[in-house]
Amino acid sequence: MPVNSEELTDIGDLQWRARVLLMQGSDQAKSSLIEKLQADKNELSERHIYWFIFQADSIDSNYPGAISETFRNSIKAEYFGNTGDGDVIILIGKDGEAKLFTSELDLQKLYQTIDAMPMRQQEMGKSNSIN
Repeated sequence: MPVNSEELTDIGDLQWRARVLLMQGSDQAKSSLIEKLQADKNELSERHIYWFIFQADSIDSNYPGAISETFRNSIKAEYFGNTGDGDVIILIGKDGEAKLFTSELDLQKLYQTIDAMPMRQQEMGKSNSIN
């Protein structure tokens, strides 16, 4: 992944380096989300995606470093403040803008959304070009 493993304190630390998938879910949904994400870790890595599953007092993630309490609190306030306890999934692009809001993790839809982005098109062009 394109980010070092320093403690994550702000979502802006990931801007222009990674796409971010923010998820809030029930205990029942959490294990299903983690299973799906781990099963597709190569596709997620190829698209430079860090995922975070927020619950009342915990965060599960594929981010390699520590995640600060400041990060957790700011994300919950900014992105999940008005959503109640329901399942919410938000894709943040490398530019820091929200690209997709949904209540169900559909990885194929997620990949289609990302693959249609101009920055992703450039990434795919670079990886497919012959040097």
